[in-house]
Amino acid sequence: MSSIICRSTKLLTIAFALFFALPALHAQEKVDIDAYKWRVDAMWWFSHPTGSFHASTDQVSWDLSKDFNFGSYSTFSGSVDWHFKRKHHLLFQASPLNSSKSASISRDITFQGVTYDAGATVNASLNSLAISPGYQYDIIHRKQGYLALVVAMNLLDTKGTLSGIGTLNGVSATRTTSGSILAPLPVLGPKFRWYPMHDSNRFSLDGAFTGMYFFGYGNFIYTQGAAQVKLHKHLALRGGYQLGTRFSIQGKNNNIGLRLTQTGPVAGLEATW
Repeated sequence: MSSIICRSTKLLTIAFALFFALPALHAQEKVDIDAYKWRVDAMWWFSHPTGSFHASTDQVSWDLSKDFNFGSYSTFSGSVDWHFKRKHHLLFQASPLNSSKSASISRDITFQGVTYDAGATVNASLNSLAISPGYQYDIIHRKQGYLALVVAMNLLDTKGTLSGIGTLNGVSATRTTSGSILAPLPVLGPKFRWYPMHDSNRFSLDGAFTGMYFFGYGNFIYTQGAAQVKLHKHLALRGGYQLGTRFSIQGKNNNIGLRLTQTGPVAGLEATW
């Protein structure tokens, strides 16, 4: 995962260097080649989840990959950008994430007081909804692109569920246990878009990196990079790669703790008007 973050950081650094180096981007330029009021993205996301759930310290966490071999699955991600002034945007992004997997577990797992013994067939499901309203200020806004600062509130509602033959107080039966977290996490970071073709918005590159460290509570990272090709004046084909969520929330006492990373390629359409 660190290699993904390093690659993303390098790509953003290169993009920033190109952005500043362009001689066409003079301070006196006032006309945008991609002026818009609304921008809406609808993206297919082939996401791969990794991470683990745990409850109190005397219980055994369960891992999405090691215990249940969760694989990639198709979902979607959407965003809305209201460009209400030249350098000001209001943003909204949403990503529902739902996946499940059955496996014969190779070790005892204790979750929410129920023990699932090694060899039992257990179904694990992950349900997560990420909603992120935010604000974007274009620090540099020129004819062929912008470099901006984004401040957002990520509202993450995540639930993990196990279902199978489990033991509680010495009695074995078909049981279902679940734990959920609703975490409001503020984040900030840079975002850019660059149109390399002079006086044309037919092709563009963009990227974003936001995150925050919450000391003993946890941390959050989001990053994405993509390219757009115009199909029509108001419609573009878009594709790239997204680390949609990477966060860790430390559970205390009987609270649920969680590590979750969602990564994968994205493709879809972008509409502007």
